[in-house]
Amino acid sequence: KCYNNSNILCLTMSLRIGVSGKNGVEHSPWSLTAQEGDFVVINCSYSIGMTTLHWLQQNPGGGIVSLFILSLEMKKKGRIRATINTKELHSYLYITASQPRDSAVYLCAVETQCSIVIRSL
Repeated sequence: KCYNNSNILCLTMSLRIGVSGKNGVEHSPWSLTAQEGDFVVINCSYSIGMTTLHWLQQNPGGGIVSLFILSLEMKKKGRIRATINTKELHSYLYITASQPRDSAVYLCAVETQCSIVIRSL
């Protein structure tokens, strides 16, 4: 859930990693179910100018962890990386070889300079 903090646009994406033998990825606009070992891509699109974009992870226990803060470049931490395209107004979060511990709610937050828009899916 996103709160009314200064100049932040949030997009909520829930990701669950399963360990059953079912192949493929199932998704809807609000959630994505992947199998262990899958390559997962989460897209964050935004329609307003921004200064920085934040990828956050909320684990089932409730704690929120900052994964990346992006402005122009790609960043990577282990199996997870994020890219940003400020001209096309979107960012991607990639998870390689997904694992059950990756099950979480992923948040995309965009900081703007002069306006605030909050969206929770």
